[in-house]
Amino acid sequence: MAADDKPAESCGLRCQDIETLNSFPLFSGLEPQCLLHVTADAPVLRPGRGEVIFHQGEEARFLHVLLQGQVGLLGGIGDGEETVVEILKPGEIFIPAAVLTRRPYLMAAVALQPCRILALPAERLRRDIRANPDLAVAMLTSLSTYYRSLVREVKDLKLKSAAQRLAMYLTALTPRRHGPAMVHLPHSKGVIAARVGVRAETLSRAFAALKSEGVSVSGSLVNIRDTAHLAGFCNEGDDPV
Repeated sequence: MAADDKPAESCGLRCQDIETLNSFPLFSGLEPQCLLHVTADAPVLRPGRGEVIFHQGEEARFLHVLLQGQVGLLGGIGDGEETVVEILKPGEIFIPAAVLTRRPYLMAAVALQPCRILALPAERLRRDIRANPDLAVAMLTSLSTYYRSLVREVKDLKLKSAAQRLAMYLTALTPRRHGPAMVHLPHSKGVIAARVGVRAETLSRAFAALKSEGVSVSGSLVNIRDTAHLAGFCNEGDDPV
């Protein structure tokens, strides 16, 4: 991915960011004083589209919290091949296990859109977790939720077809759960293919397979005839999150 010409910038939290953080799962149960303490003096990064936030194998010096935009987590192997493992949305944190265990990042992070990212210094965060039981419980809950999501994703990769996984991706793009919906594909076909866990040519076949399920594609626009039917096709909702 080519980075924007404009380099990442750093600034502090805005007043409205504290209210936003209060709505995020990691911080929602914290007292205001605790939240202000944890975030005090933490920089806010502003990477442009395509800019690398950190590389795979780097020391985890910060816990990153996505305030705005989207970030892709990319995993690579020795020959240089890499794939999108996860796409993060506002409110999500980046690879907290690396921060808590003092281990290198197992994935790289790249801005898929212009972003604002709160960077909590790792050493200070670990001290705060040891000193504050509420923060420790919040972090444990966040890790547990992520683990359940990861287990579900592994099950989907092993048990569901490419067309079913693509259907799940598409239904996640709209809040509608019944009736028709028109969604805009937010990423390139290559990024979508990697996120769904298929190669680009398989993604085209998966879209073709979804025609019989009421899905039609025109460029980056996807028309879903009935979101409830499509969710049923991919067995979405069978497992509690």
